[in-house]
Amino acid sequence: MNIQEALQAAYGAAKSYPELAARLLELGISSYTVDTASGIILYRFPDGAHVLHHDAHAGRTVAPAFDEAATIQAVRDSQAGKIDYPGFMQAIADAGVHLYEATLAGNHKRVTYIGIGGMYEEAIPAAL
Repeated sequence: MNIQEALQAAYGAAKSYPELAARLLELGISSYTVDTASGIILYRFPDGAHVLHHDAHAGRTVAPAFDEAATIQAVRDSQAGKIDYPGFMQAIADAGVHLYEATLAGNHKRVTYIGIGGMYEEAIPAAL
């Protein structure tokens, strides 16, 4: 299985964001950046290697202004397994998130959601 197939399998099998983050770590990914509208994801590995991946559910329109409360609600729904990945991506697009950056390795694991006029950062539990 190549890395693209492994990424597809990770997204397909994960029932929540914490499970997805754990699967990505197992693949050796240290961080990644997601463009919400296009669905293009840049994965980074500790050795400096990187992989571009395209979300098959792309083509979203992103709301013009960042809505922190709606972003947090989308994150909570994803963490609880209430929405799948395509649903999460649509929810953050509706909340005005243009991109997000996830840092999975190191002592300051976090996800930062960025939109026009605001941002929201959340720590990833140390258990990952």
